[in-house]
Amino acid sequence: MRKLDQLKNIYRQNEDGAYIIEVFLDRYIHAFNEWDSAYLEVRDLSPGLIHFLERCSHDIPFKYDIEILFTVAEEETIETEKLIIRGVKSYFSYKILKEKENLTNMIRKILKYFGISVFFLIMSFSLEPILPDTLMGNTAREGLMIGGWVFLWQAISLFAFNVSEIKQKINEYKRFLKANIKFRYDPE
Repeated sequence: MRKLDQLKNIYRQNEDGAYIIEVFLDRYIHAFNEWDSAYLEVRDLSPGLIHFLERCSHDIPFKYDIEILFTVAEEETIETEKLIIRGVKSYFSYKILKEKENLTNMIRKILKYFGISVFFLIMSFSLEPILPDTLMGNTAREGLMIGGWVFLWQAISLFAFNVSEIKQKINEYKRFLKANIKFRYDPE
């Protein structure tokens, strides 16, 4: 309850209960990456803007929607508004795509480590009656046993920690795709 009160002091809510992330732009062009020399229609978003939006999103619990309100100190330009909206939506669509690729690669790695673990553990148990009870035989069996447990731990670790982190990022980026983007004008 205390965090929610603090949140309401930082972010306003719209009539639907979504928290509003307010962004002030002196000029429309500031929404775009200054190092990107492409035409305005295909320019990347400013890294500072992306960082700001993501940081604000981390403040707001996932159960609440967000709205992005750009306050622009220039004359209204509907075309540029559309470019900014398209830029925000395409950026976060791309991030979702990349995180889904990361998730697929992570699951492949988990399955690979699990398979290696099972192989090493089976080999360790299978070689017990075959290898002599000598230093070399015991070392080979114990090495396979330890290797099997290490690979199993790595698979469990990746599943427990990394997969949930990637899924959380995907949900955060989906929230940006769902976000309503509005503009307000305050020309000087």
